[in-house]
Amino acid sequence: MQPGVNANLVQGRLTRLAKEYRQDGYEVIQHPSPEDLPEDLGSCSFDLIARRNDEVIAAVVRTRQTLALKGSHDLCRMSELVERHPNWDLELVITNSLQQPSLTTSVDESLPA
Repeated sequence: MQPGVNANLVQGRLTRLAKEYRQDGYEVIQHPSPEDLPEDLGSCSFDLIARRNDEVIAAVVRTRQTLALKGSHDLCRMSELVERHPNWDLELVITNSLQQPSLTTSVDESLPA
């Protein structure tokens, strides 16, 4: 899958997620800057933060492919940092690719039929 396709999937899902939170009464910031976050969370690459009253949800949107490529180390670090803040939650949103990976089967002709 081409990198642009993944970026489009993530952006489309992020846009829908932001709309859902706004409909639920949250103030939403997409791609928050370090200035939008507590100091110790400034290095986290959240895709969105949603605030309502004293509740804050920090969201990360990934495709299945980028989740596998990037691993979970950064997500574990973000989760540990977010847990230190009362009323903050980390939401991981996974969107699937439009194309399913093709499966190729091969038959070893040396095996009896």
